[in-house]
Amino acid sequence: MSRIRISLLAVGAGLVAAGFGTGLASSPAGAEVNFKGKTIQVIINSRPGGGTDASARQIGSLLIKHLPGKPGVIFRNLPGGGGIKANNYFYAKVKPDGMTVLSGSRSQVSPFKLRHRAAKYDPSQYRFLGGTGRIGTLIMINKKETARLTDPKARPLAFGGIDGERSGSHAAVWAKEYLGWNVKFVLGYGGTPALLLAARRGEIDMVHHQNIFNLKPLLKDNQLAIAQIGIRDPSGKMVPRKSFPNLPVLGDMIWPKMDAVAKKAYETWLADNVVEKWMALPPKTSDEITKIYVAAYKAVMNDPAYKTIAAREFGDDFGWIPAPEMQRIVKDLVATTDADLAFFTQLRIKHGLKPAGAKKMKTVTAKIIEKKRGGRRMFFKVKGKTHQIKVSGSRTDVLINGELSSRGKVKVGMECKIVYPGDGKEAKSVSCKK
Repeated sequence: MSRIRISLLAVGAGLVAAGFGTGLASSPAGAEVNFKGKTIQVIINSRPGGGTDASARQIGSLLIKHLPGKPGVIFRNLPGGGGIKANNYFYAKVKPDGMTVLSGSRSQVSPFKLRHRAAKYDPSQYRFLGGTGRIGTLIMINKKETARLTDPKARPLAFGGIDGERSGSHAAVWAKEYLGWNVKFVLGYGGTPALLLAARRGEIDMVHHQNIFNLKPLLKDNQLAIAQIGIRDPSGKMVPRKSFPNLPVLGDMIWPKMDAVAKKAYETWLADNVVEKWMALPPKTSDEITKIYVAAYKAVMNDPAYKTIAAREFGDDFGWIPAPEMQRIVKDLVATTDADLAFFTQLRIKHGLKPAGAKKMKTVTAKIIEKKRGGRRMFFKVKGKTHQIKVSGSRTDVLINGELSSRGKVKVGMECKIVYPGDGKEAKSVSCKK
């Protein structure tokens, strides 16, 4: 078992079992909360069709069955700025009357996202219902190339990635620094399917992934699992996944080699990687209403219908995070210091995994002449030559008339200011006028 403890989770499991304790004491006596005949709104801070959207609809549809009065539910997608638009709205505009819930994911509570110039919300003020835990990523290597991993004289192993912003790529940075892994990063794969196919074909030597159903073919083919980030147990330790009980946990491997500053930075990074999805009520929601929702969320996590869904999608490693732990996790992330973030940023640069914002950018103003895949690809002309950009739903800032928006709302014919590293690359921002 890992000796790594996430500081924000160090409070014993007894507090979890006892509920919110003094943090959610009963409200003064009043009318009993009942949602009969009402309709709850679930705001989803991403576009339809993604993982956050699916999770929100699955949990939200079951949540109402465990609320008193069994209300109806409507789902509202509010994408933009990688979740910033929805969180800004929820934080500043939504009434704390129990009629609106926000469903989000890890990135909106990440200290990196919270430092974005457009982020005007403080998630430590939310009243969390709970969350689902991330399934620990595995690091894999081509079985034929294991001898090169720690041989500094050998040709570096090609470590594949999509954009360098995923937990597996980050884990490799820690391993390069403290375990001497001889790897170089090969980024730019169009998505998970392309990345995994490249590993199976031998185009790259190392790859990372977490979904058990995609891992099995790789492990049966040419890949060998050599490390895992691990999953959080109730005490806050990082332990092996149930499906991979004998695979070493990265923290156990590097912890003895780190000084106090590095350990603190690693714990910060780890805390930023334990949450997958979450639900919350707005700030200042009463204790009485919050307790009802917390109990309902817990009931969903133990609902046979949801357990069936979770087992099908995540396997035996699925786990959830009770409300008190979510509250502590987010409070700790909000309190992350610039020094903690700077340590890992410099480590990335040292080992050739520069942050996305470190790329040299060019800025042009042009009309959008074509869109594909709902705005994931946009085309425009620069000095008579057609250029295209990739537009990420989470990493590209999309604005229309100065307001955060989603890529789907950018229309052909709009004049936009585009900041991007070059033709065919992912844009940093797309700012358009109607």
